[in-house]
Amino acid sequence: MDDELVLRKIANSVILTMYEIPELDHLQVEQLHEIPLGFLRKDATRLHAVCRYRKGIAKSQISGPKDVRCVDIHPVALEHEFRLYAAFLLYHEFIHALGFTGHDRNFRRLEALWPNTTATKMGEMFGLHLRRKRFKWLWRCPQCSKEYPRNRRGNGRYRCRECRVVLIDVPAES
Repeated sequence: MDDELVLRKIANSVILTMYEIPELDHLQVEQLHEIPLGFLRKDATRLHAVCRYRKGIAKSQISGPKDVRCVDIHPVALEHEFRLYAAFLLYHEFIHALGFTGHDRNFRRLEALWPNTTATKMGEMFGLHLRRKRFKWLWRCPQCSKEYPRNRRGNGRYRCRECRVVLIDVPAES
């Protein structure tokens, strides 16, 4: 199955779940089906998903899905091990599409309504996975085993932020 079809299938599932959340009843959830879906660049490491608004519309003017140009998600999120997180990412971006542009208290309250709490906690692991795929070296602490993804060797000059022990250079897995 191609990635666009998988993404649409996940998005439809997310929207169906959103219909079941009573706090979202008054919002334009049915219009979320009309939002074009796309992908971020594969080399993106910090951005996991984004809701892109139509040009010329200020964030203060966003009123709902009709003001959204597209929602893009990182293609790696469609890998089998991250599909629960992909669903949560879409839910997060769909809340933005419904007119909640910031990450204020109200947004976080709506975000916390997502039923799969495992998915909501996968962001840090996903980010680390992306960085590991991109970087050539890991600086590993011999004491606490914490790893720091890097593009160049450390040459024995860098220390662990936690233990203050000199980090060991380890080639990253490709």
